Amino acid sequence: MEGFPTRQREAPITFSAARPRTLAATTLGLAALLLISGCSGGLSAREESLGGPSPAPATGMPDPSALTPAGSVVPSDTWAVVQIADDSGEGAKSTLALKAGLLRVGDADDLKDLKVMNGTSNTAVGTPYYINYAWVVLEGSENASPVQSITAVDSASGETGNTLLVPAEYEKCSDPVTGQFGGTKVVNVECSVDVFPGEVMPDRLVFDGDPADYKGTSAVQLAIPKA
Repeated sequence: MEGFPTRQREAPITFSAARPRTLAATTLGLAALLLISGCSGGLSAREESLGGPSPAPATGMPDPSALTPAGSVVPSDTWAVVQIADDSGEGAKSTLALKAGLLRVGDADDLKDLKVMNGTSNTAVGTPYYINYAWVVLEGSENASPVQSITAVDSASGETGNTLLVPAEYEKCSDPVTGQFGGTKVVNVECSVDVFPGEVMPDRLVFDGDPADYKGTSAVQLAIPKA
């Protein structure tokens, strides 16, 4: 079985230490996953090979020097500008623009075929929420990505769910995820899959990552647009 990590965070108001990622595995097996991921109607051969549609050119973007203050809550119609460590060299950073997209409510049975690998048996139990977000590399490595640093939260209760990294067929966001083309000044679209207990619904995404400027209480929160 293939393993797929999940992400979790503590409450956004206090932002205590981050909980570890969890691995989830699908009971379909690798061969079935490869078969499913190959069924990409409407894409060109190149787009299909790269896992999604081409990212659109980025226009009207904020200046890379206009960094969002650490700990800010960014309105849903505004790009946050943050820095993230990249692998281009020791101490290297890239500057990204981030914005939350639409939220889609899933069904409790959506993830029934997933098996938790490094969490508890109830990690994927609850209501899944599928939340689009976009990012643009303004400066730095064309391969810089915030995917490992994005989680979700209900700001009213401080409740956080489990953010899952799952096979593409389990991502049911409103907008399709773009292919992994790389490059700067293009709008990359991703889907965050977040499981919350009971009636709790997330209303913000959280960027909590390297460098340490954005850790804990300094994490930047992105308001999710209201439907």
